[in-house]
Amino acid sequence: MIWQVTYITWIHVITAIISLQLVFTVYNMRQIRGRIPFLWMMALSAFWSLILTFESATPNIAEKVILSEFEYFANMVIPIMFLRFILSYDLDHSVRLKRYFLLFWIIPVITVVLVFTHKLHSLIWTGFSWSPAGHNILIYHHGFAFYVAMAYSLGIIFLGNILLIRFIRKRPGYYQSKGWVLLSGSLFALLTGLVYTLGLSPVEGLDISPMGTLIAGLIFFRGIARDQLFDLIPFSHQLMIEKLKDGVIVLDSRDFIMDISPVASKALQIEREVTGHKFTEVLPVFLPIVEETSKDQEFRKEIEIKSPAVGWFEVTRYPLSRSETKFLGSLLILHDINHRKDTEMQLRKLAEELTELNRMKDRIYSIISHDLRNPFNTILGFSQLLSESYDEFSESERRNFADNILNASKSAFNLLENLLEWSLMQLGKYDFVPQQLILDHQVDESFTLIRPMASGKKIELINAVPPGLCVFADRNMVAAILRNLISNAVKFTPVGGCIEVSSSLDHDWVEVVIADNGIGMTAQVIADLFSYSKMQTKQGTSSEKGTGLGLLLVRDFVQKHQGSIRVTSEPGKGSRFIFTLPVK
Repeated sequence: MIWQVTYITWIHVITAIISLQLVFTVYNMRQIRGRIPFLWMMALSAFWSLILTFESATPNIAEKVILSEFEYFANMVIPIMFLRFILSYDLDHSVRLKRYFLLFWIIPVITVVLVFTHKLHSLIWTGFSWSPAGHNILIYHHGFAFYVAMAYSLGIIFLGNILLIRFIRKRPGYYQSKGWVLLSGSLFALLTGLVYTLGLSPVEGLDISPMGTLIAGLIFFRGIARDQLFDLIPFSHQLMIEKLKDGVIVLDSRDFIMDISPVASKALQIEREVTGHKFTEVLPVFLPIVEETSKDQEFRKEIEIKSPAVGWFEVTRYPLSRSETKFLGSLLILHDINHRKDTEMQLRKLAEELTELNRMKDRIYSIISHDLRNPFNTILGFSQLLSESYDEFSESERRNFADNILNASKSAFNLLENLLEWSLMQLGKYDFVPQQLILDHQVDESFTLIRPMASGKKIELINAVPPGLCVFADRNMVAAILRNLISNAVKFTPVGGCIEVSSSLDHDWVEVVIADNGIGMTAQVIADLFSYSKMQTKQGTSSEKGTGLGLLLVRDFVQKHQGSIRVTSEPGKGSRFIFTLPVK
């Protein structure tokens, strides 16, 4: 094949080279708004010019037509990229149009399909002839679909120009004068396309549309990329928003998201494009705020978000109005208050703990001043009687005095022992030395201490723990747990009752059960058993007195072993205290 290179060919070559140079230059300028659609626009312009280069040089009509088919990819897509480029600046219309942007592609897709199937119909081209101007120019005689497609493309460019005019008019006076120069560039693309469509080219059959696109691209590049004509103020505003520690969301008058800062996206864990979406659909947790508050009034409210992010935010909404009557939208400021909420929760927890400690302190003072004084009053009273009037009492009376002194001494000793162990536990000075213990031996040792008290009420003590069953626990703590629970069972079991200690192995834990057939407890009493503020002081079946401190000690010692304790009971049917200890 012999190529026929004319000056038309060189014009298209130069257009392609300049367009490609613009592509490479803008590609490295990351801060230009609308960079991606601008790159597509210029890349397609270069592609279009390259196709025209070969089309202008080949002398064969069939080859020219085949090459022209590929031109329509650029011809139909460039106007859409131009509109996307304009919308990247005019955010006021961007959100509205982006919702329906897929519809803009319907006619371009149909047109390309018709171009590649033109042999089946005459909707795009009705015929071909050589231009009387020569220079290897082929005239394409167009059909109805061509004019529809071109009217659509030119309409898209015209819409972009209208939006550009509206955008320029919003700029300060200094920028407006240069903005009109920018508009003239976009008009080149419109006019050159219109000239070719109407057959008014200076050289009959010559397509000058790529040249108009190139001129528009050069003017846009000069005004926006070099002079930062429109982008300097918006970019500074955007940079300021991105540097804020608080998240920022801009909503339009219908609560569609127009812009969202990176801080807000990160805080709310939004990883997709949400511009143009309904705010309450993206973040349903804000629906009550939107519904309960007026859009044109400022408000501030704390809100807890659980999805997609988790945390507390202070949300401030500022209405955006151009005048007193025209509401444009809202500005939402999201201030992360998780640290403050955590501090408030910690302070609330500390306050509750201090309140509980005060109650506990008052209760301990009551125990020391009242419960501990009573047994010593008994000891001192009977001791004084024996000391001053020993010979006046019979042997049986003196023995009764001695028994009362002994019981009061044991009661005082047990109370002092519990107080000492509890105070060491609270101060963190109670030595925790776990070791392998044979559980049934521990129960026997506890029975030995408690048997005199149980014998006085004729209560049977049964050790049903399997022989040799071991736990890994602190000896002194286990002794205190068993001593307090078994003595409590004796206290609330009537004469002739029965107390049984049993156990079972459940994987890595031993469950110990201390069961009696005593007076039992109501559900409310059980709920308050292990509360500092509601320590039980109920008298036993033989008027035995208690403080409830032993149960608190039992709970703390069981928890020290990472175990658990629970109670089941019914009035008149006895009680079962169940706790767990580790095997290893």
